[in-house]
Amino acid sequence: MKRYLTFLFLFVLSSNTIIAQDLDTNSSTKVDLLIGNWKIDLRPTPESEAYYQFFVVKEINENTFTGTFYGSEIKNGIINQNWSKLYFAFSTADQSNDYYHSGYLENGKVYGITYCPNRGFTNPWIGTLEL
Repeated sequence: MKRYLTFLFLFVLSSNTIIAQDLDTNSSTKVDLLIGNWKIDLRPTPESEAYYQFFVVKEINENTFTGTFYGSEIKNGIINQNWSKLYFAFSTADQSNDYYHSGYLENGKVYGITYCPNRGFTNPWIGTLEL
């Protein structure tokens, strides 16, 4: 009986280690999917013609990232990978205003929204990875 319990304990322990390693790999892979040049459609209304700019994710370090959006440097880029989707948020600025952005990665696309309180402006956007 002791041998059986010892075997069972070691088996469960090794299984949990393998599962934990798989979760780490999957998390890392999920985060890495955000790196790249994303072509973002920023059209102001659904009926408007497409208006493209780029969201570039250059580097990810744990739960932070760097890059550019609409030609402006990303500030405070943060990632949350605790959910089934990979969520992110960041800010940018131009000469007059601060812009706040958030979104998520799903099925190879990024979906986001931009908010600028000084302009009373918010707009959803969607993008695909440029290969």
